Amino acid sequence: MTRLAGVAALVLALAAPAHAMTGAEWRRQPEPVRRAYVEGVVDAWQGLVAVQESVGTRDRGIAVFAGVIDCMRDRLLLPPQLFALVERHVDDNPGLVTKDMADIIFSALAHTCRR
Repeated sequence: MTRLAGVAALVLALAAPAHAMTGAEWRRQPEPVRRAYVEGVVDAWQGLVAVQESVGTRDRGIAVFAGVIDCMRDRLLLPPQLFALVERHVDDNPGLVTKDMADIIFSALAHTCRR
């Protein structure tokens, strides 16, 4: 057991902090990586919303994502469509490339849902 604790402590000590990808970094990635990144962010939001719904609470920080997720469900937006919307949003708004990609994805999808 002590050996396992030692290994766990070593792994945690060597772990690097998470890095948020910017729009500029995202643009430099190959298309499959860009697609996977968008899908991963949206999947995380769906997970947050699902947990909130199952617990029956309303956290305002998660409710923001619920509106976008509900819109995606209502409009039957699939991953290829989400990627196209995000890519177009990045192309149309070059000033956003210094922002975190998760924020850009949210901006793109929220903008789509407001139309």
